[in-house]
Amino acid sequence: MPNQVVIITGGSRGIGYGIGKCFAERGASLVIADVDLGAAEKAAAGLDGLGAVDSMGVLCDVTNREQVGAMVDKTLEVFGRIDVLVNNAGICPFVDFLEMTPEVWQRTIDVNLTGAFHCTQLAARKMIERGEGGRVVFITSLAENVSNENQVDYGASKAGLRMLMVGASIKLARYGITCNAVAPGMIVTPMTEHHWSVPENAAQARERIPCSRLGTPEDIGKAVVFLASPEAEYVNGITLRVDGGHQACCR
Repeated sequence: MPNQVVIITGGSRGIGYGIGKCFAERGASLVIADVDLGAAEKAAAGLDGLGAVDSMGVLCDVTNREQVGAMVDKTLEVFGRIDVLVNNAGICPFVDFLEMTPEVWQRTIDVNLTGAFHCTQLAARKMIERGEGGRVVFITSLAENVSNENQVDYGASKAGLRMLMVGASIKLARYGITCNAVAPGMIVTPMTEHHWSVPENAAQARERIPCSRLGTPEDIGKAVVFLASPEAEYVNGITLRVDGGHQACCR
């Protein structure tokens, strides 16, 4: 586990940064790939302060295949290998289905699904060339199975992401590369804390979640670290729900 080279897309904040913190505690070298280079570099420096080693921030819009390729090449130039790819970058515009424009729909699919295709394919090719296997972890969502009128694009993209993971897991396992997903439940992040800071919203969530609390980015990070570990070498093609039991009950 120590000395892993880990790429985290969208890793400068929220769940991505929480994942980075969990890898940092284990001495990994992190590549924080983000559309905001300044935020990526700041996150990388912060993670080094938590135990990561020589991490770096890289500008990368996952919808731009050339930028993804440059990010992969930069990782190899600096570290010589890629051990783990975490496909975390994603957006959720929250637009009513009947009001949604084709542009909003396409942007969500491009970031959440096509971006992960670019990253997985290009990183996996380098893992195969090296010949020592690897790990790919996709951050999906409970929305891969359930949705609402304001998340039609998001749910479709996350369901597609799950099947991208499944298909890749079949192809890449022969090269010693496993592919799995983590599906977060209700997680408090900088993007959602304004919602969960409303007492009635937080109380409703606690009522619906058997574990009686909202999740943290580190809850997701711990699951990702496990799937990237030697202990998970025979775990392949699965989605691990990290939701406090939310989707297990009907309340």
